[in-house]
Amino acid sequence: MSTNTIFRVHPAINFARVGNSEEFYIAPETAAGELLDKSSGLFGGLPIKWGSEATPITADDFRDQQQRVKRQAARFRIYAYDEPQSSYPSNDKGREITLGDTINGKTVSDIIWQVHVANKKNNNFTIADSEGNEEGINSYTHGQTPPLRNPTYGLDPNMPERLLQLVIDPGPRCIRASDSNTVVHFDAHTTASYIDQQGQIQQQPNYPTSFPSDHFDNLNPSSGDITTLGELRVESNTGRLVVTGGYGNAFAFKKGNYGAGAHMSEAQKRKVELNGAIDNDGWFDDVADGPVHATIVFDDGSTAQVVAGWFVSTDPAYAPQTRNIVSTWDDIFNTWVEHLNLIPDLYSEGQYNSNYKASFNGDVLPILHGAFLQRWNTNLPNKGIQGHNFIAKIKPSDNPKEFIKDFDGLIRNPNLPADDSERTKMPLSLGDATKSFLSLSTTQYFLMKQWYEGHSEEQAPNLGEGEKLDKVVLENCLGGRYSPGIELTFIVRDTHLYKVDNSNGVATIPATQGPFRINEQPLDYSHASKAQPFLSFGYIPNNSAKVTPGDLSKFMAQPWHTDYNSCAVHEPDPVPPASNTLYWSWPAQRPVQVHPANLCTFNEQQGTWNLGGQLFSIRGDADGEDNLTYSDYPQNVGRYRQYLDYLANWHKTGFIIQGHQVSAPKGDNYGSDKFVEVESLYQSNGQLVQPWPTSVIPEPTSK
Repeated sequence: MSTNTIFRVHPAINFARVGNSEEFYIAPETAAGELLDKSSGLFGGLPIKWGSEATPITADDFRDQQQRVKRQAARFRIYAYDEPQSSYPSNDKGREITLGDTINGKTVSDIIWQVHVANKKNNNFTIADSEGNEEGINSYTHGQTPPLRNPTYGLDPNMPERLLQLVIDPGPRCIRASDSNTVVHFDAHTTASYIDQQGQIQQQPNYPTSFPSDHFDNLNPSSGDITTLGELRVESNTGRLVVTGGYGNAFAFKKGNYGAGAHMSEAQKRKVELNGAIDNDGWFDDVADGPVHATIVFDDGSTAQVVAGWFVSTDPAYAPQTRNIVSTWDDIFNTWVEHLNLIPDLYSEGQYNSNYKASFNGDVLPILHGAFLQRWNTNLPNKGIQGHNFIAKIKPSDNPKEFIKDFDGLIRNPNLPADDSERTKMPLSLGDATKSFLSLSTTQYFLMKQWYEGHSEEQAPNLGEGEKLDKVVLENCLGGRYSPGIELTFIVRDTHLYKVDNSNGVATIPATQGPFRINEQPLDYSHASKAQPFLSFGYIPNNSAKVTPGDLSKFMAQPWHTDYNSCAVHEPDPVPPASNTLYWSWPAQRPVQVHPANLCTFNEQQGTWNLGGQLFSIRGDADGEDNLTYSDYPQNVGRYRQYLDYLANWHKTGFIIQGHQVSAPKGDNYGSDKFVEVESLYQSNGQLVQPWPTSVIPEPTSK
């Protein structure tokens, strides 16, 4: 290796997921919808068993022995590169660095990791008010912003009282790779620590740690106190970092404080309500995000700094193998292609290159598999299922025009506003703000059209291992429809979110950092004081302010449970003329109608399992109208009528997994050709699932 070796944390962004168990597994490092093994039929996207390198979990691993939901941990690695990066994919594929490796004649004796997570949701702008603007980003132009959440606590987002009371901030934490038996908590009792400029760990007892109970009484203790945002640990032998998040808890506090809330009675301030799908003043949840730094320590005492990654904790993944037709990766990739000169041969000077060859495996097959797999989380009619199965059989050697007779008549064109309301075109999901239906990103659409017109090759570009991790974790998250989303939201389309090189007046890949890195604000922890909040408001879309801990997750629903419950089926908005058909929001991340494994039946003659009926993924515990998810109206089925009830029951929701990962009663499994629901704790089958229902307009009630 050269003496100018560059070290980077990968993935650039990684995701943990909450659960109410102390136990956990590792976030998937394969892409949902990717066929990993043709002989077994195994698809990617499955999380990894803790303590293993890459062993996928089975149906028995989603819950612990007490039937609590295991958390998903994010695993970070360090890769070394000899060359600066000037193109994507990088010419230098890099290699992973672990404890004991030799670099430039020196041995890695230790790795010091530093992570700082925070939750800023309550000290952020309302999200629902952003939805009326395309992509949400347009709500933040010319100095304009949506209204603040929790306005009764002050109207200046950098007001010290707001920052102190409304931000959950445990401060930074450090852990050594050599301390493989250590667990470091993001709680109020663990002293903050950071890596100084000499590469040494420094304790910071003066950090102004802040948790909800420091300022408020919990008005709804049954939904859990928030005493931690997770913890750090390292893998023995490798020194890789493993970060877990919170427990899915939500903390209620009084809505009024002073100023605009002074007219409210104390009883009104203390009343526990949860009425909005996205913005709920008076509530905390325990998701978080923040930067992941590392310093490599060599046997001669010297150190090397590592380009940082970013950690995000979010909702559980109830269908980890189901791919989104448009993923977070697709939106981020589209942003970098069209605005940040990621691949000039693909897109430059405002237009796509008609000579660029798409990759069937890298660009087309993920879209086909996304459409094919989402049938397991929705109630598509038989004709739709057959159509998706037919499309999924396309091979690289096939002539696409023999499978898709009319591309423009089948695929919604994101460049044509008239196609936004075309309900006969694909994809069959709800669209982003101001759009009735989902469309592919403009980059996806171009590449798919290139394949259709014969301008493609089979293999995808050769990515390094670190680059693959960057891509895979984002492929496993939803995109396309941010209302506001689950893992990340419309901010992924904001060029200000990322580190770029503008030194020549044109945005390019930062040579040292590489692409897709968060535009982080450096923080000096040595001056932290308990007398004042340490974190400022931070990042604002379409603004030059850099990103600080808590800035990515603050644009999500508060608490996350309400948005998840809400997004079953809806009418498009705006509603196309003469249409009242219901569609899905995020069927890959938020399953709506599912096939439970225990409803499958065994065919004695064939020796195989057949699918049973479909149930709603969220279906409550009682029968009939006593069920808290019951409704006379199809547009309201598959969700709890009251958000507080889902908050109390979210951990009962089951998981969708490939059938050969599930043990069947006869000592076999359900087969790789099925994706079935397992581990649901709901006690009722709920209401009958109707095939692709239409909404019903309620009759006016007489007084």
